[in-house]
Amino acid sequence: MPRSDAAVRTRTRLLLMYNLTPQARVPDDALRPLTEALGLGRFATHVEAAGQLLPRLVLHERVSEITLPPNAARVDGATVTLAVTPRRDPLLFVDVEIAEGADDPDVIAETLYATWQDRSAIRVAGVPMCAWLDERLRAYDGADDRPAGRPALEFGRNVHQSVFPGAALARGLLAEHRVGDAVGREVVTIVLRGTLDSGTGATLGIRRPETLNNAGQTMVAHGRGVSLIVGYAPATENAFALAAAGILTAVASVHRVRRQAFEALELDRDAAVETTDDARALVAQLSRRLNDLQLDLSFSVEAYADTILIPELLVESFHSSLRDVSSLADALANTSRIVERVNAVLATRRVDLETASQQYAEDRDRVLGAVIAVGSLLALPPALLLAYFGVNSSDVDARRSILDLHHYGVAYAIAWLPFLLLIVVGLVARRRISLRLSAPGAVTPERRRRRSPFGRARRRGR
Repeated sequence: MPRSDAAVRTRTRLLLMYNLTPQARVPDDALRPLTEALGLGRFATHVEAAGQLLPRLVLHERVSEITLPPNAARVDGATVTLAVTPRRDPLLFVDVEIAEGADDPDVIAETLYATWQDRSAIRVAGVPMCAWLDERLRAYDGADDRPAGRPALEFGRNVHQSVFPGAALARGLLAEHRVGDAVGREVVTIVLRGTLDSGTGATLGIRRPETLNNAGQTMVAHGRGVSLIVGYAPATENAFALAAAGILTAVASVHRVRRQAFEALELDRDAAVETTDDARALVAQLSRRLNDLQLDLSFSVEAYADTILIPELLVESFHSSLRDVSSLADALANTSRIVERVNAVLATRRVDLETASQQYAEDRDRVLGAVIAVGSLLALPPALLLAYFGVNSSDVDARRSILDLHHYGVAYAIAWLPFLLLIVVGLVARRRISLRLSAPGAVTPERRRRRSPFGRARRRGR
């Protein structure tokens, strides 16, 4: 018989998930499947099949000396897991179990609030969490000190906290679970981190996927940042956590894509483009940024926006509900339109560059043609004159200078007049080409003014 997806925990477990910044430079050969850190049971095959699209494991370590922010519950150690997405976005998992007797809903809510608002106060062996992670990542830098090009890790703005209640708390939550729109007091306290009055009995935006709520046995209730999962086995808990991590990564990537899109637009606005080289450099920069934005949308947002990565009914139901409450679909659509605007700006810059390059080529060809024409025009008459003075003829007097215009005026006229006449004909022809644009039927500015009602009114006034 298949293993049951339902189970009862002994102690309350908190799985705290944080997105970190900036992107981490970890070589591919240092990454491992996430199944090495999270026991996923029957879901492991799906995770392994989609391993290239899901976060991959960088660090998985059990720490005994961990300090949570003030007012948080007492915990006995923690398991710290660091993973990176295909786009190298760091994702931190802090897995703790609350000490026995400290799993009161108010204490859990206070712990969730503290590890949400004061997450930078989390320490491992007295060292801030991000600094501790940086120390571990130095092994992948090939040096003792952090390279100048890699900034330190920091907590991002997005957090998701999963609560898996222990036996005593789970029984109370299942007992007060109500059918309909009302939400129990303890559920409200935990899911909203104690930020609203829990005695109203209203839903307060808390989602309860119908497929995952089995009266008396299992219950799932979640908001945007906290999931309360009761009565499921550890493998199912971890599968839910992985789905939540995907939504967390996608929302964080949406924020980053929007920020980078606005930075690209500012780059275009502030760029001083005076030469074709400047325009070409700007187009290259915008192209690289647009390429990164599109890759982020594909592999950091769209890849986690659907449920195909773990095609199981339980995970799909949880993923869909969490995606809806996070408004990921709308955020993705709006962000895609923002990226399209960046693409439109880049297309305009490319057109400007092509136009400038074409204009440059035309101007260059025009100048080159003009130089050749002028050179030919200046060279031919002297060549004819030199040929004339070089012939053995009675018309050429060896005793006179070739610059004697009184004697050789006719020769100079015959040599130069045709070319001067050619210049005059060319100027007249050019003038006629310009005038032809104003021939009958063409709409000139003057004719446009005459046709307009304002022009007729002025003429009647005269």
